[in-house]
Amino acid sequence: MNVSEIQQIRKSILVSPNLGRPVILQIDRKLKKKRFQASLLFISDVSDPEIFKNFIHDKISLIPLFDYKWSYKIVFVKKTKGFFSKWREKRARKKRKKFLEDKLEIQTAKDLDLKQLKKLKSRLHRGQPIFPKVTRVESSSITPIQNISNIEDLSPQDFLIKNQVFGSLNKFYKVLVDFTPNKEVLKFLKERNFVMFDIHCPYDRINYHSLVISKQKWKDFTFVHATDLHLAERNDRLYEIIKKWTESSIIESVDDFFKTVKKKMKIKKNKPTQEKILSEIKIPLRKRLINTNNQFRKFTKLMNNKVLRNELDFIVLTGDLVDYTILSKFSQKNDKLNEFKYEDSNWLIFKSILLNTPLKEKYKGVIRGEELNCPIFTTLGNHDYRPFPYDITWGEMYKKIGLNASEAIALNQLFSASPISAITKTQLALKGYFSEINSSSDFSLKLGNNLFIILNTGADSFRNLKDLITGHPSVTGVTFKQIKYLENLINNQITEDTNTYLFLHGPPLNSEDKKYSINLFEKKGSRFKRKKLSEFKESLIRKSGKPLSTARIDGIFNVKYGCVSSNWEKLIEFCKNYTVLTLSGHTHSNREFRLDDPGLQKSSVYDAPPFKLKKIENPAAIFYDNYSEIYNNPKVISENGPFVVQTPALGLGSYRNPHTAGGYREIIVKDGKLASFKVKHINR
Repeated sequence: MNVSEIQQIRKSILVSPNLGRPVILQIDRKLKKKRFQASLLFISDVSDPEIFKNFIHDKISLIPLFDYKWSYKIVFVKKTKGFFSKWREKRARKKRKKFLEDKLEIQTAKDLDLKQLKKLKSRLHRGQPIFPKVTRVESSSITPIQNISNIEDLSPQDFLIKNQVFGSLNKFYKVLVDFTPNKEVLKFLKERNFVMFDIHCPYDRINYHSLVISKQKWKDFTFVHATDLHLAERNDRLYEIIKKWTESSIIESVDDFFKTVKKKMKIKKNKPTQEKILSEIKIPLRKRLINTNNQFRKFTKLMNNKVLRNELDFIVLTGDLVDYTILSKFSQKNDKLNEFKYEDSNWLIFKSILLNTPLKEKYKGVIRGEELNCPIFTTLGNHDYRPFPYDITWGEMYKKIGLNASEAIALNQLFSASPISAITKTQLALKGYFSEINSSSDFSLKLGNNLFIILNTGADSFRNLKDLITGHPSVTGVTFKQIKYLENLINNQITEDTNTYLFLHGPPLNSEDKKYSINLFEKKGSRFKRKKLSEFKESLIRKSGKPLSTARIDGIFNVKYGCVSSNWEKLIEFCKNYTVLTLSGHTHSNREFRLDDPGLQKSSVYDAPPFKLKKIENPAAIFYDNYSEIYNNPKVISENGPFVVQTPALGLGSYRNPHTAGGYREIIVKDGKLASFKVKHINR
């Protein structure tokens, strides 16, 4: 390249694969395969493919990630006897010294023993770089999601240009690279099921954990579903702020303290009493406070232990990754949405916790984290569209994080919020997500006979006003384009042998806990009869000897409560006819439904009350129970499915059950069949 050609290239960015949508390549168990091909998608300001190819050909490197436990076996050797024992020990010491100084950046390698080294395993270390060969570069045009049928194709989407996610860059290139794993990688794969790579590109761009080589045949494997992380910078600041405020407030003026609490929280004169408030404060804050950031840090440690035992292959995170987008400090200084960047957003917090990179400020009460040693796939939730924070005193939100009314006052003084701005939603809030975490809004991948579909269900919806008022807002739902995308997958990817897993943030199915009905002809007792959802568990109906049809909850309960708004019936039909398991979040609850053919007894639901009282036909018979606990083998699960489940929130519990915080779902596949999908908790 000459100087004028180099000057034409102002910037080129690797769009995909990335942290939230890695590419998984297959290697045989005996590690015989030596060469791999990977497709990379770039965005640039260069219009000539040849100039771009000349620029990019020697500027890509793959950095493998290794864990310390594996490295111990390399740098430490057992003492041996024999003629060459001293020579072996001397060589091992040199090898250990080089490893500690080069990779761990520790200069006191001579004084560090194995026990001390084990304490340093809270982060991964990077191996020697691999330099792939660029074999082909071609221009890539934007393909609408509804026209995509080849799921392996990294097609650029129009929203990246419309929202200027990468600034003024607008030219896409597909780059095909060839590479051969080095001895270090192959040695690592002898003991681990997969190895991850960071992709380093020009201008110091790093797409972390974006390439994976796996030994899995995808017949016997495990993955984890987690949702509703609700990460935010302010979560790490809560402990220190409350501690200082509580001590200073009580010491300065006890009377003023109680007056402030009662006035702000609109508490009646003697309810609760001063003694009760003081007793709540005396309970150690560290035992009550739920810091969702710490929840995610605990989760990463737990998942890393599973990876070390070869018990986990990947994780799917379905939305509400952040609580809101803009950092609380930034929102106090500047309210211009167009000016805030990734560095001013909670997307930085999400990425820093996941990679265990240090932040500028340290706060008390923050536990030590680890870099997640597992590939993840991500999608968006309704909170991810919200730029501004909300007031934790609204709806007694503070109770969900383990605080009392008095402590909510302290936070309200620093994190006050407007009711209007708190429910604002905008695509601008997603720029940090699309540029740094995952540039795909909807995508799918096929591993063996397993198809994994991940769809974005959008922001808060105001169509179902009742759901919003009762504190269970519905989400926008799936669009016409997404339905066409599913139809393309049916025609091109899904066969009778395909096990299809669908991941969403907003649930396709949900229901109120109770329903009241009026009995006009009731002579004795109350004419109002309360029906509880728990009374309709399928297992209870079967034990009572009643017909199975009486266990159906559709037709009795509103099964479209606080879930997807648009194209609901088409989504349910897809779940019924083509999926094995549909996983979602949003409700912070563990609810599990089973779909069956409705036969002649079809039910219906209102489309969007009160704005639309038109009824939609429900294409499935819907049953409710704790199916993941009842069914525990592939044959029974296959005979009774498909299932549509909600996974409890990893970050916060529900209003009624705050103890459910820290939930995730472990999905086990054996011999190509779904064998288990039980809920687990990080603190149990």
